[in-house]
Amino acid sequence: MTKQDAMTRLEACVLPEWSALPDFGLYMDQLVTYVGNCFGSLDGRLSLTTNMINNYVKGGLIDRPVGKKYSRASLAQLLMICMLKPTTSLEEMRGLICAGEDTESCYNSFRVLQGKVMESINKRSEDSALCCALEASSLQLLSGMLQQEEKSEPAAKGRKKR
Repeated sequence: MTKQDAMTRLEACVLPEWSALPDFGLYMDQLVTYVGNCFGSLDGRLSLTTNMINNYVKGGLIDRPVGKKYSRASLAQLLMICMLKPTTSLEEMRGLICAGEDTESCYNSFRVLQGKVMESINKRSEDSALCCALEASSLQLLSGMLQQEEKSEPAAKGRKKR
């Protein structure tokens, strides 16, 4: 597969705008189908199962369904999780996905960042699998360090006030 082919597949996975997400409750099977359609060009690399959704609900990563129907916010949360899940643990996701921010704002910010990342990838001159893996690994390490620092900042601020 050429870099251009891979980029075409990735670009097809740009998340829909908030206003394009269904504004009515979706049942579990509809949720799985919707997410599958969003990421279909990746040949199952971002697959989703009902068990995964149940675990995300139990873990507090997505809102609980109301009357077995998932809201627009739940769908947005799930789409963000699916984008992050190949490289990010559930615990890390809790800290990354806009804690304390309303879901619409968080999702819109996430989409903007996704667009910036896609632009950056398009501008790269190196396209070897090794280079991509090394860059992903380095960025994952950086993400972990930044999250650790963010966790320690509130504790440090609390100590300074005493």
